[in-house]
Amino acid sequence: MMTPLKVTIFGAGRIGTALAITLAGNPAFRVDVIDRSEEALDGLRAMKIDVALRRFRHNDELRAMLSGRDVAVAAVPESALKAVANAAAQADVHYLDFTGARPETQAILQALSTRRAIFNGCGVSPGLVGNIAWGLMERGSAITDLVIRVGAVPRCPTNRLGYGQIWNVDGLIDEYTRPTAAIRDGKAVTLSPLEDYRTLSIDGVAYEEFITAGGIEDLSIFSEFSPGNITVKTIRYPGHLDYMRFLLDDLGLRNRRDMMRSLLCNGLPIIDDDILLVMVTARGSRGRQPTECTVCHRFSPDKKNGAFNALTSVATGYAATLLTLLQREDIASSGFIEHHRIGTQVLLDSAFLKPLLNHH
Repeated sequence: MMTPLKVTIFGAGRIGTALAITLAGNPAFRVDVIDRSEEALDGLRAMKIDVALRRFRHNDELRAMLSGRDVAVAAVPESALKAVANAAAQADVHYLDFTGARPETQAILQALSTRRAIFNGCGVSPGLVGNIAWGLMERGSAITDLVIRVGAVPRCPTNRLGYGQIWNVDGLIDEYTRPTAAIRDGKAVTLSPLEDYRTLSIDGVAYEEFITAGGIEDLSIFSEFSPGNITVKTIRYPGHLDYMRFLLDDLGLRNRRDMMRSLLCNGLPIIDDDILLVMVTARGSRGRQPTECTVCHRFSPDKKNGAFNALTSVATGYAATLLTLLQREDIASSGFIEHHRIGTQVLLDSAFLKPLLNHH
């Protein structure tokens, strides 16, 4: 039997807690969770799972807390990433986070990457969605257009927005107000959010799609395929975009973020029973014939793993699968890991993702 991987999770929020529960009880892992907040740790303590809980007060304590550990997982807000990256570099351990690569953390982790594995962007998007899109392009012929669509929506919408608090309200506002990365005619560009509206149907259910920020920020992972155009879009129920434009533009809340945040936090229900939709289309040509290939995956929560919605479950399931590959030595143990190149089916067949896929 292989030696268990000793994983230290920084952050006892939703993602950190969900990952701890996912890994706890699995003999391949020994899990610690570290947080500043005793209240957050108490939430995990009440779940009575097999993880060690530790509180810290100052960032200079973090290196010592990683002594004898194998992996530092940063399940923290972006503002705290640098502190975790520093601690991982000083303690000489593998590093995993859920956000895309950032110049300030990459500089810290560069020397560490010569000895240890660095995993950036190990959630849904960035993360699994980039892997699915890369896998589709790899099996296609000359690809000219790639459209990546991803959206988490309530299983049963109950309001006119057809939406609820599924992830993070601040992140949602960023998605709807910030420019987004895209490729046009082979060149990197930025596009305005809430544009390029279209309708689509998945399993007979009507949805709408439109451009938002916050998806796959590093489109260079597709550069070897030289696609002419890449667009990243969000999936929502019909009518959502009109109501958001009314709030942001007609009522001017685009410039009143505090009011917009208050409105969404107080008005939208918290959603645990969601579905996560990923739909990727690659268009190209074979000789003179146009080609089009679409893959679509639908994920639902697995309530055996706690009351976490599909978006959280898939994000932590993807990270847990990568940690399993590391523990089994099925993945490089040093360098910046290009996990978008791992076979998509290998990931979807894993014990952490398979129960979420088409799980009704």
